Amino acid sequence: MQKLEKSNYAAELIDNGFLKYADSSRIDSLKATLIDSFDIYDGDNFKITHIDAEELAEFSFDFFLPTLNRVLAKRGISLSAQKLNDKENSFDVLINGDTIQLYTQKDLDNNIFWDTAPRNFFKKVNEILKAKNSDEQFYLLYGGNDLHTMLLTDKQFSIIAGYYQGNIKETPYEP
Repeated sequence: MQKLEKSNYAAELIDNGFLKYADSSRIDSLKATLIDSFDIYDGDNFKITHIDAEELAEFSFDFFLPTLNRVLAKRGISLSAQKLNDKENSFDVLINGDTIQLYTQKDLDNNIFWDTAPRNFFKKVNEILKAKNSDEQFYLLYGGNDLHTMLLTDKQFSIIAGYYQGNIKETPYEP
């Protein structure tokens, strides 16, 4: 991909509010690295959070919830999450007071719970965002211990997906 094309995608992303929640003192440097190298991964853009699917599936919400809430606080939203009970065969969690099942025994037996847990968790969080009339939703990026989430508008997602067209590993995906 030529540099000109990269900067066009970056400019479009910037024009569509990608840095809307970034601290004003960092805007210029975030714009520069976005245009120069399409760096969408800087936590100071208040768009991306490292989750780690293992931590989430093992109910270790304290691993990522503080950073996730730092991102959500910019939008006036707070998230709480905890395991519903201490039963070993329970995979239920409370997210802002609502109970959801992160995964099933079958998911655990088939070793797909690291994929299922984040999808179910962020589907619920996206419902919370929608109820708060947010124009953003969480998309997942990577998987396993490298799982990240990005909070994007539909247009921002479309721009990033276009930039990474043909490179599925780098493209965010819906939970």
